Amino acid sequence: MKHKLIAASLALTAVFAARAEAQVFTPTFLSPVPSNDFGAYVSDWGGGLGVEGIWRRQSRGGSNVGLHAGYVDLGDGSLTVGLDMRNPVVLAGAPIGLAFTVGGQAVIGDETFLGGQIGFTAGQGLPAGGMTVTPYIHPRLAIGTGFIGSEGDSEFEVDVLADVGLDLDFASGVSLRLGANLGDGANWGLGVAFRQ
Repeated sequence: MKHKLIAASLALTAVFAARAEAQVFTPTFLSPVPSNDFGAYVSDWGGGLGVEGIWRRQSRGGSNVGLHAGYVDLGDGSLTVGLDMRNPVVLAGAPIGLAFTVGGQAVIGDETFLGGQIGFTAGQGLPAGGMTVTPYIHPRLAIGTGFIGSEGDSEFEVDVLADVGLDLDFASGVSLRLGANLGDGANWGLGVAFRQ
């Protein structure tokens, strides 16, 4: 029963992902494959560029915890901080890898935004010569609150979001990561990570 509930939740989220509005979050770069790595990422943030460092570590149980921080150009510049987690999901007979994800993010500047998201990531690593190519999709439900300027006005939004991504993992321990948000105002991101 538990496996059917997880599969139904994943399917429902994927169906609604096509209706995603402009995103509050940058691409997550979360394929279903856990890894120990650190890297630097550049992404589009609603027309402004952002630069983030991401460090991820795998625990004994197979879960992955990640920390990220950086800078985004929102006119005057803002800092970003965040935390994410992915946990592998094992479904008997599943043809692709699955992982449950949860995360939170804050953008701190003249405009401060707080948000959290929960979802699933699905994809599969494919050997290709001296590297592994992992295409994936990451649908999720996001909740965000924005505190705008000093006026104290706030907004609360719930969105269904989805990223598509591609990880290129080379035998040397270097990974190239590409991500794009689906929906209106889609953002993109790319980066390089070093596996440990």
